[in-house]
Amino acid sequence: MLHSRLFATTPAYRSQSFYPPLDGSESDRPLFVQFCSNTPEDLFSAAQHVAPHCDGVDLNLGCPQGIARKGKYGAFLQEDWGLIRALVSKLHKDLEVPVTAKIRILETRERSLEYARMVIDAGAQVLTVHGRTRDQKGHNTGMADWSVIRYIRDNLPKEVVLFANGNILWHEDVQRCLDATGADGVMSAEGNLYNPAIFQADKDWEKRFPRMDTVGREYLDIVRKEVLPGLKGKGQKLLLQDPSITAIKPHLFKLWHALLPKHTDVRAMLAKSFTRASESGDVLEAYEACLIEVEKIIQNELSQNPEPADENGRWVGPDTPLEEGAEGVMVEIDGVKFNRLVPWYRCQPYYRPLPEEAMQKGALKVRKGAQNQEIGERKKQKLDTAASTQLSTEKPE
Repeated sequence: MLHSRLFATTPAYRSQSFYPPLDGSESDRPLFVQFCSNTPEDLFSAAQHVAPHCDGVDLNLGCPQGIARKGKYGAFLQEDWGLIRALVSKLHKDLEVPVTAKIRILETRERSLEYARMVIDAGAQVLTVHGRTRDQKGHNTGMADWSVIRYIRDNLPKEVVLFANGNILWHEDVQRCLDATGADGVMSAEGNLYNPAIFQADKDWEKRFPRMDTVGREYLDIVRKEVLPGLKGKGQKLLLQDPSITAIKPHLFKLWHALLPKHTDVRAMLAKSFTRASESGDVLEAYEACLIEVEKIIQNELSQNPEPADENGRWVGPDTPLEEGAEGVMVEIDGVKFNRLVPWYRCQPYYRPLPEEAMQKGALKVRKGAQNQEIGERKKQKLDTAASTQLSTEKPE
């Protein structure tokens, strides 16, 4: 998500975010460029810069983060339908490539449908619906409501292209989501960051749950091949501020999330890592050192505990018949339930505790207003109960 005003008015920000081959100039197509914005003129100006190099411009109306609240964009525009309509229609009328949009659901399915219709009527060619409300974030994330997406799909014209977003942890969830929502496609954000192979349909388990050292190596190689060449001659300061560079640490934290709690020395090492000039001239030296440690850890683990393999020497996968109390996660495939236990050194989804679990652990607290409302409801229930009891025990005259 790029900030439209900064992208439109600040050449340095634009050059950090959009440069060959990250601008669609090679084979990575179709390419959509996503902006956040609250001013039609800024959004259009920014979109004009990227339109010759992409296949569509997306407006992010779903970001629930605090910075979006502060800047008044993302999901914090959803009360201002007039502004949203102006943002989308400006691109629809004047931009040479299609405009698409991503929204979150509102407090009711009826209101969510009305919202979706407004965005489509304004000119959005593709609509992505995240099945969570704006408040569902962090420890309060909970589950996305696919039924609301289904309601929207069933009540929009068939020709409207709709993508569903939310609850995609495993590859099997993609088809489950399509079946449940009737959507034309599925978008994944977090799931794709924890396991970049989440859309991999291959029956080879190695490809569906790649080892963390293998993916770490592939990732750093991509940075070297695709990112660093585009930063040559920009100076050390611009290089270190580039979004593709500053994202390395959080990306590796997600890719290796199941390994790091077991090997806290690597976690501390990664936390201290950053891109910098070194004697070797390698700005990725610190991350390479982390990767080397991860490679050693996994090699040592496999030498002591080899993975079960078939007659061709391939890993047999993480699924076993479902047993009560077995370690792992229950997964249903074609009506059959399995127990899935992905080794900690392979890329896998992150299971965020549900709000109820987070509250029990003290990681999530009820907001004061909601707490007062709950107390008020309890008092009302007690009064109603007392009144009912009194009425039932009174003798008729």
